Amino acid sequence: RRRPPPAQPTRRGAMDAAAKRPPPPAASAFWRRARPALAAAFCLPTVWKGDGTKLDWRTLVQLSRPGWWLVHVWLYLAPTGQKYDLLVTARFWLGLLYALFPLNLLVYGLNDYTDVELDANNSRKGNFMYGAKCTREQIRDLPRIIILANVVGIAVLAAISGHWLSLSLWLVICFAVNGAYNVEPLRLSSRGPWELPCVVFGFSGVTALASIVNDLPWAPLGYWAHMTCLVLRTQLWTEFLDYEPDKRCNRRTTSTLVGRTWSKVLVVFFLVAEAAVTWYFFADLLMRVFSLSGIVAFVALEMVRGTDDREKKKAMKAQNALGLSLVFWIWHKGLFAA
Repeated sequence: RRRPPPAQPTRRGAMDAAAKRPPPPAASAFWRRARPALAAAFCLPTVWKGDGTKLDWRTLVQLSRPGWWLVHVWLYLAPTGQKYDLLVTARFWLGLLYALFPLNLLVYGLNDYTDVELDANNSRKGNFMYGAKCTREQIRDLPRIIILANVVGIAVLAAISGHWLSLSLWLVICFAVNGAYNVEPLRLSSRGPWELPCVVFGFSGVTALASIVNDLPWAPLGYWAHMTCLVLRTQLWTEFLDYEPDKRCNRRTTSTLVGRTWSKVLVVFFLVAEAAVTWYFFADLLMRVFSLSGIVAFVALEMVRGTDDREKKKAMKAQNALGLSLVFWIWHKGLFAA
């Protein structure tokens, strides 16, 4: 005999069964509510070049100013000179990678984020040398991306090196210094001459990072003296390049504070100081020639002949190219090594 079909549950029976079902765990409910927020927090650009309304990877790379990556390469490699055993370690290369992109994105990206209106009329912007030219809406998410990239980057370095406490403290100081330079109420970038010690302290942190990540002692005194002169003359030189746009918007940098002539004098002063430090601490012919070439180039181009903006850019690029070639020589000789 055929078995009769099972009785279909009535609507009331289904409702009773649902009422008897246990409620979902609180953790599951919390996760459902938190998941969209977490997805938004970890969201990154998905295209290299977009339509200009949102951040894309090309703009992020421009904001990190690859034309100035050499500075962080120089600072990071300084205490690692002649440490060939580091070249086969993951932490050395990951530390260098972090210094090149996430850290440069923090240093220069935060500066461009707070200077959107000032940079709108700056003809040097909009390239890989001097940074992107963006709208306020386009870089609305930049602070979140900066925090995400740097926190994740330092977490990876801490996991590899085991220096959780020192690297966490380093990151807090790094955010504090860059905030003091770029963000109100301090915003030292527009309160010359106080931006100068802030810049020196900030860039010295890259060398400290290399020592922490690679388990190295601090670099010698000669390096710190040379680094201070190098950073100060580079900062004043770039402020001098921005003299006109900064002057038009009443931004007070050291350069606009002292005027064109004294800006040139200050650059020459620190170039001479850099050469003196080089000749005193480092008996290396190439380093000495490089330090003298900077003085000759700046005096010839800015104080004798005079240059337009295009020629200034070429001079800075040539200086960068010479500096890049010198970095590897200094590393090979261990001149800055801890």
